[in-house]
Amino acid sequence: MKAAILKNKIVVLGSIGILSLIFVLVRVRTLNHLLVWDEAWSILSLRAFLLNAVRDPFYWGNFFHPPLYMTFGKFLEPFKENFDGRLQLLSLFFSYGTLIVTYLLSARLGGIRFAFFGGLFFALMPECIAYSTWIKSDMLASGLGYLAVFFILKRKFFWCATALSLSLLAKENALFFVAAVTFLIFFLKIGKPVKKLFMIYAIILLLTSWWYVGFSEMTRNFINFFFSKAVYGELWMQSPSYYLNKLSPDLGVGILSLAVIGISYFTSLIRKGQRRWVVPVIVFLCVYIPISLIFTTKTPWLSISAIPALAMLAGGGALYLLKNFKKSPVAKIVLLLSILFTLITAVSFSYSGYQMRTYLFGWPGAEASRELATYLNKHMRDDENLMITTFAYWKMPVCPVFLYYWKSHPVQIIDGKKKAGWVIDEIVKNKISWFVIADSPDMAFNFHELTDEMHKMLAARPEKVYWSYVWDVRGLSGKNLKD
Repeated sequence: MKAAILKNKIVVLGSIGILSLIFVLVRVRTLNHLLVWDEAWSILSLRAFLLNAVRDPFYWGNFFHPPLYMTFGKFLEPFKENFDGRLQLLSLFFSYGTLIVTYLLSARLGGIRFAFFGGLFFALMPECIAYSTWIKSDMLASGLGYLAVFFILKRKFFWCATALSLSLLAKENALFFVAAVTFLIFFLKIGKPVKKLFMIYAIILLLTSWWYVGFSEMTRNFINFFFSKAVYGELWMQSPSYYLNKLSPDLGVGILSLAVIGISYFTSLIRKGQRRWVVPVIVFLCVYIPISLIFTTKTPWLSISAIPALAMLAGGGALYLLKNFKKSPVAKIVLLLSILFTLITAVSFSYSGYQMRTYLFGWPGAEASRELATYLNKHMRDDENLMITTFAYWKMPVCPVFLYYWKSHPVQIIDGKKKAGWVIDEIVKNKISWFVIADSPDMAFNFHELTDEMHKMLAARPEKVYWSYVWDVRGLSGKNLKD
């Protein structure tokens, strides 16, 4: 008996060790990646908050999402160089924690073999690889959400409520897990479900209301963002099939094929009375039904909450094929090809390639902003200042990606709809050194008409940096202007 227990522990530790190694190896390349809007915005918001810079345009962002993730970030020296790298490592740590939770939950449902498959597909899933170093709190919230589901299976309702509360203090997508836990308590036929849910809801209300009632900006903007064409929400208007179509780049052919088989397999087991297999199915549905059929705003990262559930569904597909491995040549071929495709997809994974497929306008915009900042860093002296237009390729006037990568210089931001004469007067009056029009390649998307006017009036030709036009206007006077 003791030998069997020892052997079991060795197998568990060995499988976790293998999964940990795979997890780290395929994510090393995603470290020090280009920041996109939300990542840079989060960093600048935290810095403004720590400086108590209430008038800073990013200060309010510290109250947009719950504070748990950035609370950890405050201890990572926010004002020292490479803060984004340290935050990416923090995200990687939380993602690894989610891997462990996925393994434990899978083991509780179907044993060590199923846990290994669930952990393996979590580690190799393209979406998970991409978002493991993402400077946002989605993975932290998801890990805590699945931990709550794990506690439901162990009938530890107080700890389930505590995990859900912490998840809600990490990100609003924890609501998916509140819904999942609610359904699971009924589907798993847990005794006195209404009483259990009342206790869970009461604890959540007690632990999280201080934030959502007193501080949260997202609480006030939630309806406008997700259910209407608000300033930000209209950028993300997509068809109901958006997230289902995105499953292909998110999972890759191998994991997607196994997940489809896994759903069918789990459905058959549930019909036979094995109710525990409903867990990954319900969590998956509690994420994908709202984001596909209810939310009109569809950001690429909303599906992060379903990653462990999808990994477990794929694990179910692998488990089914493995059971039929010897007696069915088809099962053997499908399993081997699926795992082969999964490995090839993970090994050849490109962070920029994934972002280009799933973040259609955000990634090119981030590249354009960093290129502009890099150019100005190289050419501007410390005693020089800058005038720049609003960014035509973003809906908000100030681009956090540009400001994060740009060295600190005095800056004046103007509306891109200003007339050239007014702009030139401002340049001369304020002794501006460099003038930039942050233009767009798409004339239908906030294209700056000022571009043509400035080309006509300024004698010096601008440098074209990605989509922007950069003029060196040091010493601008009448002789620098065209007749």
